[in-house]
Amino acid sequence: MHRILFALTCFTTAAACGGAMTDSGTSQESALAQAPTGRDALFAADALHTAQIQQLGPVDGVVASFRGNAVLVAANIDLVRGKHEIRVALAAANPDAAQATLKRTLAGGDVSSDGLFGFTFGWLERTSTAAATTYGTYVSTWEREDASEPFRVAAYYTRVAPAPHIPVRDGFPLLLGGDGAGGVPHPDGLERQRRSLLQTDTDFAALSVATNTSNAFPAYAADLVMPFGRNFFFLLGHQEVVNFYAGATPEEVLSWSPIFAGSSPSGDLGYTVGTAVDTITHPDGSVDRFYSKYLTLWARQPDGTWRFIADGGAPSPAPTP
Repeated sequence: MHRILFALTCFTTAAACGGAMTDSGTSQESALAQAPTGRDALFAADALHTAQIQQLGPVDGVVASFRGNAVLVAANIDLVRGKHEIRVALAAANPDAAQATLKRTLAGGDVSSDGLFGFTFGWLERTSTAAATTYGTYVSTWEREDASEPFRVAAYYTRVAPAPHIPVRDGFPLLLGGDGAGGVPHPDGLERQRRSLLQTDTDFAALSVATNTSNAFPAYAADLVMPFGRNFFFLLGHQEVVNFYAGATPEEVLSWSPIFAGSSPSGDLGYTVGTAVDTITHPDGSVDRFYSKYLTLWARQPDGTWRFIADGGAPSPAPTP
């Protein structure tokens, strides 16, 4: 899942954004607070976020819609938590921010049945008078405590790509106009929802270590899966998932540890964020370790289990001795 995309496609640092609110942004948020629950409100929040990024630039745009405890998942830096800390990290990654423009195109998403949690995803195009044009992806998870409040970004994933995105798969349920993830409500307290997600992801990681990724990923996948990195991939049906994650070898062990999780009381959709290590043992006994972090989206199944519907990773620096 998480690290698989990292191993398949190692990319460069993330493009991103940040930002302060304007009076205009505040009034737009007030309007959003009165928007209907469901996808309309979620997609309106994503559109506002995109407008903030275009208005405020690639270091003062993303954080405009962030929660105070938001998490950033981006390449070649550690996980970053906290709105202020994320802005500092994005400023360091965007030294040409004053000359740069970041455009976003929404591709799809889904919202929980109680309208308090959702996710969106799409494509990026970054232009600058000081650097070459780059492309990429973003995935946002959104939360709010009440339907009268605006959505805020809880976790943000972004990844740079050297070329525009590959074609989408027409009719894929997570795309705009699709039926969504098909998560089944399983109401419970929010903290219990988070704990169940963390436990599921922990069990998933244990299966990867005990067997291999080619067994673990199909075992924990839903019938629709969207792996992502510098592009999005669209899988339908168990066999496509099996084929995508095939090829594990005994020499490679992928392990990971979930750290953060989010959902809503309806318990039909959620996410986990964590860190991972891909360990490769060579015939001469030498060992290579590749570090990464990940964002995984989950949907509840009719039997009450969580199964992942989207997953992406990004490389991290090696830990300091």
